[in-house]
Amino acid sequence: MSLSKFVRGYKNIVTIYRQALLTLLCVCILTPTISAAELSYSAKSLIASQNNSQSNSNLFFNRLRIQSYAGLSANCAAEIEYELFPGWISSAEDVSSLSISNSNSRIYRIADLNHSLTANPAASGTKEYWLLEHNLDRALLRCQAGDWEYTVGRQAVTFGGMSVSPTDVFVPLAFKSLDQEFRPGVDGFRIHGGIGETTEVEAGLLTGKAASAAENGIYLRSHLLVGSIDLSPLLASFKLNQLFGLTLQTDLGQLGLVFDGAYIRQRKSALESLSEQKNWIPWTLGLNLQWSEKLFTMLDYHRNAMGTEKTENYLSNAVSTIYQEFPVMLLSRDYLLLNLSYQHSPLLSVSNSVIFNLNDSSFLNNTGLEWSFSEDLLFAWQLSFASGKKSASSVEKSSEFGDTPSSFKFILKHYL
Repeated sequence: MSLSKFVRGYKNIVTIYRQALLTLLCVCILTPTISAAELSYSAKSLIASQNNSQSNSNLFFNRLRIQSYAGLSANCAAEIEYELFPGWISSAEDVSSLSISNSNSRIYRIADLNHSLTANPAASGTKEYWLLEHNLDRALLRCQAGDWEYTVGRQAVTFGGMSVSPTDVFVPLAFKSLDQEFRPGVDGFRIHGGIGETTEVEAGLLTGKAASAAENGIYLRSHLLVGSIDLSPLLASFKLNQLFGLTLQTDLGQLGLVFDGAYIRQRKSALESLSEQKNWIPWTLGLNLQWSEKLFTMLDYHRNAMGTEKTENYLSNAVSTIYQEFPVMLLSRDYLLLNLSYQHSPLLSVSNSVIFNLNDSSFLNNTGLEWSFSEDLLFAWQLSFASGKKSASSVEKSSEFGDTPSSFKFILKHYL
Protein backbone atom coordinates (compact mmCIF):
# COMPACT_ATOMS: atom_id res chain seq x y z
CA MET A 1 0.00 0.00 0.00
CA SER A 2 1.39 3.42 -0.98
CA LEU A 3 1.84 6.16 1.60
CA SER A 4 -0.73 8.40 -0.14
CA LYS A 5 -3.39 5.67 0.00
CA PHE A 6 -2.62 5.05 3.67
CA VAL A 7 -2.97 8.76 4.49
CA ARG A 8 -6.26 9.01 2.55
CA GLY A 9 -7.63 5.96 4.35
CA TYR A 10 -6.48 7.32 7.69
CA LYS A 11 -8.19 10.66 7.01
CA ASN A 12 -11.41 8.84 6.10
CA ILE A 13 -11.34 6.97 9.41
CA VAL A 14 -10.81 10.24 11.27
CA THR A 15 -13.73 11.88 9.42
CA ILE A 16 -16.03 8.97 10.30
CA TYR A 17 -14.85 9.13 13.92
CA ARG A 18 -15.56 12.86 14.16
CA GLN A 19 -19.10 12.37 12.87
CA ALA A 20 -19.65 9.44 15.26
CA LEU A 21 -18.35 11.52 18.18
CA LEU A 22 -20.70 14.39 17.36
CA THR A 23 -23.68 12.03 16.96
CA LEU A 24 -23.02 10.17 20.19
CA LEU A 25 -22.53 13.35 22.21
CA CYS A 26 -25.80 14.74 20.82
CA VAL A 27 -27.57 11.52 21.78
CA CYS A 28 -25.99 11.77 25.24
CA ILE A 29 -27.27 15.32 25.73
CA LEU A 30 -30.70 14.99 24.13
CA THR A 31 -31.77 11.58 25.45
CA PRO A 32 -34.77 12.28 27.68
CA THR A 33 -34.72 9.05 29.70
CA ILE A 34 -32.06 8.78 32.41
CA SER A 35 -32.10 5.63 34.51
CA ALA A 36 -29.65 6.96 37.13
CA ALA A 37 -27.83 10.22 37.75
CA GLU A 38 -25.10 11.40 40.11
CA LEU A 39 -23.54 14.80 40.74
CA SER A 40 -20.47 15.42 42.87
CA TYR A 41 -17.80 18.05 43.28
CA SER A 42 -14.34 18.49 44.71
CA ALA A 43 -12.45 21.64 45.63
CA LYS A 44 -8.74 22.25 46.03
CA SER A 45 -6.91 25.33 47.31
CA LEU A 46 -3.15 25.73 47.15
CA ILE A 47 -0.94 28.46 48.57
CA ALA A 48 2.65 28.34 47.34
CA SER A 49 5.85 30.32 47.57
CA GLN A 50 8.62 29.87 45.00
CA ASN A 51 12.06 31.40 45.11
CA ASN A 52 15.43 31.12 43.43
CA SER A 53 18.50 33.31 43.05
CA GLN A 54 16.79 35.52 40.45
CA SER A 55 13.18 35.99 41.62
CA ASN A 56 10.55 35.23 44.22
CA SER A 57 6.84 34.74 43.65
CA ASN A 58 3.79 33.77 45.68
CA LEU A 59 0.62 32.28 44.28
CA PHE A 60 -2.87 31.23 45.31
CA PHE A 61 -4.40 28.48 43.14
CA ASN A 62 -7.91 27.04 43.37
CA ARG A 63 -9.77 24.30 41.54
CA LEU A 64 -13.48 23.53 41.60
CA ARG A 65 -14.32 20.29 39.78
CA ILE A 66 -17.90 19.25 39.04
CA GLN A 67 -18.46 15.61 38.08
CA SER A 68 -21.72 14.33 36.59
CA TYR A 69 -22.82 10.82 35.69
CA ALA A 70 -25.99 9.79 33.89
CA GLY A 71 -27.12 6.22 33.22
CA LEU A 72 -28.89 6.40 29.85
CA SER A 73 -29.83 2.72 29.76
CA ALA A 74 -28.79 -0.60 31.25
CA ASN A 75 -25.72 -0.64 28.99
CA CYS A 76 -24.85 3.01 28.35
CA ALA A 77 -23.77 5.91 30.56
CA ALA A 78 -22.50 9.45 30.03
CA GLU A 79 -19.98 11.42 32.08
CA ILE A 80 -19.20 15.14 32.00
CA GLU A 81 -16.60 16.80 34.26
CA TYR A 82 -15.88 20.52 34.27
CA GLU A 83 -13.24 22.51 36.17
CA LEU A 84 -12.96 26.15 37.17
CA PHE A 85 -9.59 27.63 38.22
CA PRO A 86 -9.49 31.00 40.03
CA GLY A 87 -5.98 32.07 40.98
CA TRP A 88 -3.63 34.89 41.95
CA ILE A 89 0.10 35.40 41.53
CA SER A 90 2.28 38.15 42.94
CA SER A 91 4.14 38.76 39.67
CA ALA A 92 2.30 38.75 36.34
CA GLU A 93 5.48 37.86 34.44
CA ASP A 94 5.39 34.42 36.14
CA VAL A 95 1.76 33.74 35.17
CA SER A 96 2.79 30.66 33.13
CA SER A 97 3.51 28.84 36.41
CA LEU A 98 -0.09 29.49 37.52
CA SER A 99 -1.96 28.98 34.26
CA ILE A 100 -3.26 25.50 33.39
CA SER A 101 -1.68 25.76 29.92
CA ASN A 102 1.14 27.66 28.24
CA SER A 103 3.13 27.73 25.00
CA ASN A 104 4.73 24.36 25.87
CA SER A 105 1.45 22.54 26.56
CA ARG A 106 0.61 19.53 24.38
CA ILE A 107 -2.59 17.49 24.64
CA TYR A 108 -4.60 15.30 22.25
CA ARG A 109 -7.80 17.31 21.73
CA ILE A 110 -9.69 18.04 18.50
CA ALA A 111 -10.69 21.45 19.76
CA ASP A 112 -10.83 23.05 23.17
CA LEU A 113 -12.22 25.87 25.21
CA ASN A 114 -10.42 29.17 25.36
CA HIS A 115 -9.09 28.33 28.81
CA SER A 116 -8.63 31.89 30.02
CA LEU A 117 -11.71 33.86 31.07
CA THR A 118 -9.64 36.93 31.93
CA ALA A 119 -7.43 39.21 29.86
CA ASN A 120 -3.81 38.09 29.54
CA PRO A 121 -1.27 40.30 31.34
CA ALA A 122 1.34 42.19 29.36
CA ALA A 123 4.48 40.11 28.89
CA SER A 124 6.53 42.76 30.62
CA GLY A 125 4.13 43.25 33.51
CA THR A 126 5.44 42.88 37.03
CA LYS A 127 2.31 43.63 39.03
CA GLU A 128 0.18 41.01 40.76
CA TYR A 129 -2.39 39.27 38.60
CA TRP A 130 -5.75 37.58 39.11
CA LEU A 131 -6.57 34.73 36.75
CA LEU A 132 -9.76 32.79 36.00
CA GLU A 133 -9.60 29.71 33.75
CA HIS A 134 -11.78 26.72 32.97
CA ASN A 135 -11.45 23.26 31.44
CA LEU A 136 -13.87 20.68 30.08
CA ASP A 137 -11.98 17.62 31.31
CA ARG A 138 -14.44 14.78 30.59
CA ALA A 139 -17.28 14.46 28.08
CA LEU A 140 -17.81 10.84 27.17
CA LEU A 141 -20.32 8.15 26.35
CA ARG A 142 -19.57 4.58 27.50
CA CYS A 143 -21.54 1.54 26.29
CA GLN A 144 -21.27 -2.15 27.12
CA ALA A 145 -21.99 -4.96 24.65
CA GLY A 146 -21.25 -8.39 26.01
CA ASP A 147 -17.61 -8.56 27.10
CA TRP A 148 -16.69 -5.41 25.18
CA GLU A 149 -16.81 -1.80 26.31
CA TYR A 150 -16.88 1.17 23.92
CA THR A 151 -15.95 4.68 25.04
CA VAL A 152 -16.11 7.79 22.87
CA GLY A 153 -15.34 11.39 23.83
CA ARG A 154 -12.96 13.14 26.21
CA GLN A 155 -11.45 10.64 28.64
CA ALA A 156 -8.29 9.71 30.54
CA VAL A 157 -5.79 7.39 28.80
CA THR A 158 -2.86 6.05 30.82
CA PHE A 159 -0.10 3.50 30.10
CA GLY A 160 2.87 2.28 32.12
CA GLY A 161 2.30 3.46 35.68
CA MET A 162 5.93 4.01 36.76
CA SER A 163 7.67 7.19 37.91
CA VAL A 164 8.79 7.66 34.31
CA SER A 165 6.96 5.46 31.78
CA PRO A 166 8.28 5.47 28.18
CA THR A 167 5.11 3.67 27.02
CA ASP A 168 2.90 6.52 28.28
CA VAL A 169 3.09 8.08 24.84
CA PHE A 170 -0.15 10.10 24.99
CA VAL A 171 0.47 11.79 28.35
CA PRO A 172 -0.44 15.52 28.28
CA LEU A 173 2.59 17.78 28.74
CA ALA A 174 2.71 21.09 30.64
CA PHE A 175 -1.04 20.98 31.24
CA LYS A 176 -2.46 21.57 34.74
CA SER A 177 1.03 21.28 36.21
CA LEU A 178 -0.19 22.56 39.59
CA ASP A 179 -3.02 20.03 39.72
CA GLN A 180 -2.15 16.44 38.78
CA GLU A 181 -4.79 14.80 40.97
CA PHE A 182 -6.89 13.97 37.89
CA ARG A 183 -5.30 12.85 34.63
CA PRO A 184 -6.26 15.42 31.94
CA GLY A 185 -8.77 14.06 29.45
CA VAL A 186 -7.95 13.52 25.77
CA ASP A 187 -10.33 13.11 22.83
CA GLY A 188 -10.64 9.61 21.49
CA PHE A 189 -12.50 6.38 20.83
CA ARG A 190 -11.56 3.21 22.72
CA ILE A 191 -12.62 -0.43 22.62
CA HIS A 192 -11.77 -2.68 25.56
CA GLY A 193 -12.64 -6.31 26.20
CA GLY A 194 -11.53 -9.69 27.46
CA ILE A 195 -10.38 -12.76 25.55
CA GLY A 196 -10.45 -15.74 27.87
CA GLU A 197 -9.79 -15.49 31.60
CA THR A 198 -6.30 -13.97 31.57
CA THR A 199 -6.13 -11.75 28.47
CA GLU A 200 -7.51 -8.29 27.76
CA VAL A 201 -7.30 -6.28 24.56
CA GLU A 202 -7.70 -2.53 24.09
CA ALA A 203 -7.58 -0.42 20.94
CA GLY A 204 -8.00 3.31 20.55
CA LEU A 205 -7.83 6.33 18.30
CA LEU A 206 -6.81 9.67 19.85
CA THR A 207 -7.37 12.88 17.94
CA GLY A 208 -5.19 15.95 17.98
CA LYS A 209 -5.93 19.50 16.83
CA ALA A 210 -8.57 19.56 14.07
CA ALA A 211 -8.20 15.75 13.87
CA SER A 212 -5.28 16.20 11.48
CA ALA A 213 -3.61 12.90 10.57
CA ALA A 214 -0.24 14.40 11.52
CA GLU A 215 -1.55 15.23 15.01
CA ASN A 216 -3.43 12.01 15.82
CA GLY A 217 -2.50 8.81 17.61
CA ILE A 218 -3.65 5.21 17.40
CA TYR A 219 -2.79 2.20 19.53
CA LEU A 220 -3.38 -1.49 20.22
CA ARG A 221 -2.58 -2.86 23.65
CA SER A 222 -2.94 -6.26 25.30
CA HIS A 223 -2.81 -7.26 28.94
CA LEU A 224 -2.07 -10.89 29.74
CA LEU A 225 -0.88 -13.06 32.59
CA VAL A 226 1.85 -15.62 31.86
CA GLY A 227 2.42 -17.64 35.01
CA SER A 228 3.30 -15.03 37.63
CA ILE A 229 4.37 -12.44 35.04
CA ASP A 230 2.01 -9.60 34.14
CA LEU A 231 2.65 -8.40 30.57
CA SER A 232 1.27 -5.40 28.64
CA PRO A 233 2.61 -5.17 25.07
CA LEU A 234 1.75 -2.00 23.15
CA LEU A 235 1.78 -0.94 19.50
CA ALA A 236 1.19 2.75 18.87
CA SER A 237 1.50 5.43 16.23
CA PHE A 238 1.78 9.06 17.30
CA LYS A 239 2.14 11.96 14.88
CA LEU A 240 3.16 9.42 12.20
CA ASN A 241 5.93 7.92 14.39
CA GLN A 242 5.78 4.31 15.60
CA LEU A 243 6.23 2.87 19.08
CA PHE A 244 6.58 -0.73 20.22
CA GLY A 245 6.35 -0.94 24.01
CA LEU A 246 6.26 -3.45 26.83
CA THR A 247 5.33 -3.18 30.50
CA LEU A 248 6.25 -6.14 32.72
CA GLN A 249 5.49 -6.78 36.39
CA THR A 250 6.38 -9.76 38.54
CA ASP A 251 7.50 -10.73 42.04
CA LEU A 252 11.00 -11.76 43.10
CA GLY A 253 10.31 -13.10 46.55
CA GLN A 254 9.29 -10.07 48.61
CA LEU A 255 10.51 -7.68 45.94
CA GLY A 256 8.33 -6.40 43.12
CA LEU A 257 10.01 -6.00 39.72
CA VAL A 258 8.66 -3.59 37.11
CA PHE A 259 9.96 -2.83 33.62
CA ASP A 260 8.59 -0.28 31.16
CA GLY A 261 10.35 0.26 27.86
CA ALA A 262 9.75 1.32 24.27
CA TYR A 263 11.34 1.12 20.84
CA ILE A 264 10.52 4.29 18.90
CA ARG A 265 10.89 4.72 15.15
CA GLN A 266 10.95 8.39 14.30
CA ARG A 267 9.47 9.19 10.90
CA LYS A 268 12.15 10.05 8.35
CA SER A 269 10.41 13.21 7.20
CA ALA A 270 10.74 14.60 10.73
CA LEU A 271 14.52 14.40 10.90
CA GLU A 272 16.42 17.70 10.94
CA SER A 273 19.48 16.13 9.33
CA LEU A 274 20.55 12.87 7.74
CA SER A 275 22.93 12.19 10.60
CA GLU A 276 20.28 12.41 13.33
CA GLN A 277 19.38 9.16 15.07
CA LYS A 278 15.93 7.90 14.10
CA ASN A 279 15.49 4.97 16.49
CA TRP A 280 15.22 5.38 20.26
CA ILE A 281 14.98 2.91 23.14
CA PRO A 282 14.03 4.62 26.43
CA TRP A 283 13.33 2.31 29.38
CA THR A 284 12.80 2.19 33.13
CA LEU A 285 13.59 -0.68 35.51
CA GLY A 286 12.26 -0.58 39.05
CA LEU A 287 12.18 -2.53 42.31
CA ASN A 288 9.61 -2.01 45.05
CA LEU A 289 9.32 -3.42 48.54
CA GLN A 290 6.56 -3.36 51.12
CA TRP A 291 8.68 -3.32 54.28
CA SER A 292 5.67 -3.41 56.57
CA GLU A 293 2.01 -2.47 56.58
CA LYS A 294 3.08 1.16 56.86
CA LEU A 295 6.31 1.53 54.85
CA PHE A 296 6.58 1.16 51.06
CA THR A 297 9.61 2.03 48.87
CA MET A 298 10.40 2.12 45.14
CA LEU A 299 13.76 2.46 43.41
CA ASP A 300 13.82 3.06 39.63
CA TYR A 301 16.57 3.50 37.07
CA HIS A 302 15.54 5.39 33.94
CA ARG A 303 17.45 5.54 30.67
CA ASN A 304 16.37 8.52 28.56
CA ALA A 305 17.73 7.63 25.12
CA MET A 306 16.65 10.97 23.62
CA GLY A 307 18.64 13.04 26.10
CA THR A 308 22.27 14.16 26.11
CA GLU A 309 25.05 13.76 28.66
CA LYS A 310 26.54 17.18 27.87
CA THR A 311 25.00 20.03 29.86
CA GLU A 312 25.96 22.57 27.19
CA ASN A 313 23.66 20.70 24.77
CA TYR A 314 20.61 20.50 27.06
CA LEU A 315 18.70 23.42 25.57
CA SER A 316 19.56 22.81 21.92
CA ASN A 317 18.69 19.12 22.19
CA ALA A 318 15.37 19.94 23.89
CA VAL A 319 14.10 21.65 20.72
CA SER A 320 14.84 18.65 18.49
CA THR A 321 11.92 16.99 16.68
CA ILE A 322 11.65 13.97 18.97
CA TYR A 323 11.22 16.28 21.98
CA GLN A 324 8.39 18.07 20.15
CA GLU A 325 6.55 14.88 19.22
CA PHE A 326 7.25 12.39 22.03
CA PRO A 327 6.49 13.38 25.65
CA VAL A 328 10.10 13.69 26.83
CA MET A 329 10.36 15.76 30.01
CA LEU A 330 13.96 15.07 31.05
CA LEU A 331 17.10 16.53 29.46
CA SER A 332 19.89 14.09 30.30
CA ARG A 333 20.41 10.33 29.85
CA ASP A 334 20.64 8.48 33.19
CA TYR A 335 18.44 8.88 36.27
CA LEU A 336 17.84 7.26 39.63
CA LEU A 337 14.41 7.75 41.21
CA LEU A 338 13.61 6.96 44.83
CA ASN A 339 10.08 7.02 46.28
CA LEU A 340 9.14 6.37 49.90
CA SER A 341 5.71 6.46 51.54
CA TYR A 342 4.86 5.91 55.18
CA GLN A 343 1.27 5.47 56.35
CA HIS A 344 1.51 6.48 59.99
CA SER A 345 -2.22 6.01 60.53
CA PRO A 346 -5.36 5.80 58.37
CA LEU A 347 -5.53 9.60 58.57
CA LEU A 348 -1.84 10.59 58.33
CA SER A 349 0.78 9.74 55.71
CA VAL A 350 4.24 11.02 54.75
CA SER A 351 5.99 10.68 51.39
CA ASN A 352 9.31 11.58 49.81
CA SER A 353 10.55 11.34 46.22
CA VAL A 354 13.95 12.17 44.76
CA ILE A 355 15.11 12.19 41.16
CA PHE A 356 18.89 12.13 40.67
CA ASN A 357 20.53 13.09 37.40
CA LEU A 358 23.47 10.68 37.30
CA ASN A 359 25.21 12.62 34.51
CA ASP A 360 25.44 16.11 36.02
CA SER A 361 24.92 15.18 39.73
CA SER A 362 21.90 17.46 40.22
CA PHE A 363 18.72 16.32 41.97
CA LEU A 364 15.17 17.38 42.79
CA ASN A 365 13.55 16.40 46.10
CA ASN A 366 9.84 16.52 47.00
CA THR A 367 8.59 15.86 50.54
CA GLY A 368 4.91 15.78 51.42
CA LEU A 369 2.48 15.16 54.25
CA GLU A 370 -1.26 14.40 54.03
CA TRP A 371 -3.68 14.58 56.95
CA SER A 372 -7.33 13.62 56.53
CA PHE A 373 -9.59 15.50 58.92
CA SER A 374 -12.54 13.42 57.76
CA GLU A 375 -13.67 11.32 54.79
CA ASP A 376 -14.20 14.43 52.65
CA LEU A 377 -11.63 16.94 53.98
CA LEU A 378 -7.85 16.64 53.51
CA PHE A 379 -4.93 18.93 54.37
CA ALA A 380 -1.46 18.57 52.83
CA TRP A 381 1.84 20.38 52.58
CA GLN A 382 4.68 19.88 50.13
CA LEU A 383 8.30 21.01 50.23
CA SER A 384 10.37 20.97 47.06
CA PHE A 385 14.06 21.82 46.73
CA ALA A 386 16.80 21.13 44.23
CA SER A 387 20.58 20.97 44.14
CA GLY A 388 22.99 21.38 41.26
CA LYS A 389 25.29 23.78 39.49
CA LYS A 390 23.64 27.15 38.82
CA SER A 391 23.52 28.51 35.28
CA ALA A 392 25.35 31.73 34.47
CA SER A 393 22.58 32.94 32.11
CA SER A 394 19.11 32.05 30.86
CA VAL A 395 20.41 30.83 27.48
CA GLU A 396 22.42 27.97 28.95
CA LYS A 397 22.14 25.30 31.63
CA SER A 398 24.96 24.09 33.83
CA SER A 399 22.81 21.32 35.33
CA GLU A 400 19.26 20.07 34.89
CA PHE A 401 17.84 20.86 38.34
CA GLY A 402 20.27 23.49 39.62
CA ASP A 403 18.01 26.38 38.54
CA THR A 404 14.75 24.82 39.74
CA PRO A 405 13.20 27.14 42.35
CA SER A 406 12.50 25.86 45.85
CA SER A 407 8.82 25.91 46.79
CA PHE A 408 6.55 25.36 49.76
CA LYS A 409 2.86 24.55 49.31
CA PHE A 410 -0.17 24.35 51.59
CA ILE A 411 -3.07 22.38 50.11
CA LEU A 412 -6.66 21.91 51.25
CA LYS A 413 -9.01 19.48 49.46
CA HIS A 414 -12.72 18.98 49.96
CA TYR A 415 -14.93 16.30 48.35
CA LEU A 416 -18.70 16.03 48.28
